[in-house]
Amino acid sequence: MRSDLDRLMEERGLDALVVAGRAEEANTLYVLSGRAIPGTVYLKKRGQPSVLCHGTMERGEAERTGLRTRNLGLYNWRELVEQAGGNLARARALLFKRVFEDEQVEGRVAFYGEMDQGAAYAFLSELQRVAEGVEVVGEFGRSVLLVARETKDPDEVERIRQVGLATQRVVERVRSYLRSCRVERGTLVKQDGEIMRIGDVKRHIRLWLLEEGLEDTGTIFAQGRDSGLPHSRGEADQVVEAGKPIVFDIFPRPVGGGYHFDMTRTWCVGEPAERVRRLYQDVYDCYQMVTEALRPGVRCSDLQKMACEFFEARGHPTVGSDPTAQVGYVHSLGHGLGLDVHEEPRLSDHPGNDAVLQPGSVVTVEPGLYYPEEEAGVRLEDVWAIGADGRATNLCAFPLDLVL
Repeated sequence: MRSDLDRLMEERGLDALVVAGRAEEANTLYVLSGRAIPGTVYLKKRGQPSVLCHGTMERGEAERTGLRTRNLGLYNWRELVEQAGGNLARARALLFKRVFEDEQVEGRVAFYGEMDQGAAYAFLSELQRVAEGVEVVGEFGRSVLLVARETKDPDEVERIRQVGLATQRVVERVRSYLRSCRVERGTLVKQDGEIMRIGDVKRHIRLWLLEEGLEDTGTIFAQGRDSGLPHSRGEADQVVEAGKPIVFDIFPRPVGGGYHFDMTRTWCVGEPAERVRRLYQDVYDCYQMVTEALRPGVRCSDLQKMACEFFEARGHPTVGSDPTAQVGYVHSLGHGLGLDVHEEPRLSDHPGNDAVLQPGSVVTVEPGLYYPEEEAGVRLEDVWAIGADGRATNLCAFPLDLVL
């Protein structure tokens, strides 16, 4: 949580942190409580209130954040460029040097935010050279901000829940749309008499998401063989066929950036093959078993091991026994959810994963089985939040039915 930043900075030996870069990037949105303001530089000294540095044109939006502000437009950029001999990376470094001097920033300063890698290297190298008393620090992996984002405060959980309610309304419209079709010679036919294709469904999904104020970030609607390839998005020209499994994985966010939701259902329009029914039952049973184990203190890697052991007992290959497995259970059990669709903690048994569930954790649980050569894939996914009382709550109430 944001309230953990000072503690985390002290643990890492950081005297200050800077977040700068693309306005819609998750770390920038996080420190600005979801506001996307171009050209800002967020500066926080350990134990001190944050400062938002901004351009002249963005001063109104910056003031609305409630943070103390500093107008970068009052620094003479033309003079800085001339002083740097036309080197823009050096000029930007000189700008930061002056801001650091005015804010009395010194010591170990960590930098976050998305920027072209070459440009970032050039700028930070120049900054390290010109900013006396400052050590530029970079973190790789579980950075201060990523660890802070592992747990959500009640406001963040409520934002995710609201996106979830809107997402479920869209999923219900998709279900009703499919149910409205008739089946002719094994193919779904729309009410206008045209054959239904996956592209038709996806166009409606994008429209319905926009009507809810959400944007499509890569919806999966994959049928048959594609359902057995976990992240195959589905082919737009493919005809929707009765009885074949459809993996429908939808993970939108508010238009312009914000907290994601993430849910998956596997559907068949009409009766599926017995093999698909058995796969579905195995996935459903695994889902029920794992979600009953969600509580603070549980190691995320142990949840993945539980899923692997369960599926192996049902006769399926898993990445638990064979990390290179291409069929059966081939991925981790889930992931944290927030401003990025994939966040910490990871419900995986990868080496070094010592994460545990804790109050404020918001994670997906998404067991699945995949057999592409049998044209069969099944995945179920919901979002679960661990409350301050230690109870796990499912933020998705949509039915887990296979047959439409």
